[in-house]
Amino acid sequence: MTASGEREELVINTLRNNNSHYIVSFLGIDSIEKAQKYRNSLLLADKDLLPPLPPGEYFVDDVIGLKVITPGGDFIGTVEDVFETGSNDVYLVKKGGEEFLVPAIRDVVKKIDLEQKIIVIEIMKGLFD
Repeated sequence: MTASGEREELVINTLRNNNSHYIVSFLGIDSIEKAQKYRNSLLLADKDLLPPLPPGEYFVDDVIGLKVITPGGDFIGTVEDVFETGSNDVYLVKKGGEEFLVPAIRDVVKKIDLEQKIIVIEIMKGLFD
């Protein structure tokens, strides 16, 4: 969707992984002037058409809805949203009327299992205080 709110279907010409992001070019957009129209636009793509993510990386929509548990199996809540911060993502986890913010860091997130639809977290001191 363009910055002005228009929806437009484009055909990908090339797709390159550049470490933390992808560089995409589209057929028919062959100049800076043509590309300016799409600056600050939202790009939607069929996930099945994208190259696989490296191990340990997940799409946001794969994480939303996962149940969050402790290593002992205690239910903490369900991931309702994911916030991107400068250093790491943060999972908004809800259980009933309670909300918890869980940092997506190795010290806390011990396992993400998309098949079982769970995230196992280690509760660090102060995490839920």
